Amino acid sequence: MLKFKKLSIIFIILILASSIFSFSSTLPISIKDDLGREITIKEYPKRIISLAPSSTEILFEIGAGDRLIGVTDYCNYPKEALTKEKVGGFSNPNIEKIISLKPDLIVLYKSFPKEVFNQLEKSLPNTSFIVLDPKTYEDVMKNIILLGKAVGKENEARKVYNNMLNGWLEIQKKVTSIKKSPKVLFLIWNDPFISVSPSTFLGDLLKKLKAKNIVENNEPEYPVLSLEYIVSKNPDIIIIGEMSGISKDSIINHPILKNTNAVKNNKVITVNDDLVFRPGPRLVEGLKALYKILYEN
Repeated sequence: MLKFKKLSIIFIILILASSIFSFSSTLPISIKDDLGREITIKEYPKRIISLAPSSTEILFEIGAGDRLIGVTDYCNYPKEALTKEKVGGFSNPNIEKIISLKPDLIVLYKSFPKEVFNQLEKSLPNTSFIVLDPKTYEDVMKNIILLGKAVGKENEARKVYNNMLNGWLEIQKKVTSIKKSPKVLFLIWNDPFISVSPSTFLGDLLKKLKAKNIVENNEPEYPVLSLEYIVSKNPDIIIIGEMSGISKDSIINHPILKNTNAVKNNKVITVNDDLVFRPGPRLVEGLKALYKILYEN
């Protein structure tokens, strides 16, 4: 049964890969973003603005970083991203600057402010917009191929895709032998405590690692958790994002949380936010980092 399950996973991945890579590189091309919007690429873009650190990382990784003319204030990887023109934050971009840069492609995410998106579309009628909304590790892989196709970097995108695929398969071999799944609380923010639901790509990583997310409902994607709820679920491991504003000591010495198995067994561990919060090429490193936290600490 176990062997059949492993073969099924590999078979599904191969089918997914074959469907993704069966596209033509002859211009013009038609692609669909994560909102189902059909976008026609008549010429490969030369002036790209990325409105999220993850899409910035993807574009650099597939060899299109030299075409980036604008990135957010939070785009800090790779180091070359720091030299690019800044166009503000994710939730408060500088609309005038974006328009003045005259991009031919803007990459953004569904959570981007809708009113700003509408304003940019209206002000930049000749600009293509690709909206991403990954919910799983596979979605992130597909987004890399999507952007690769959009900018004429299919082969480079395929290499990144294969690296993520191989990393996933490597972890899959390890988790198939896991007998007991730990209960996990992943905290991404403090005061109030905010976690992640199974419907997010981060929640998907926990599922792939056979961990039991103490957040059981899919909505909201990033729920606020009460202390009573956390204690009632009694997590075995508490994972804290380094940029969450939460210190390990604040959890370990918390008068209520100190009664959880995670604190009692010294299983309160921090993780590099950029590896697990950004749906880009480094998510494979995030997957490996989480595996170590769950099973090798």
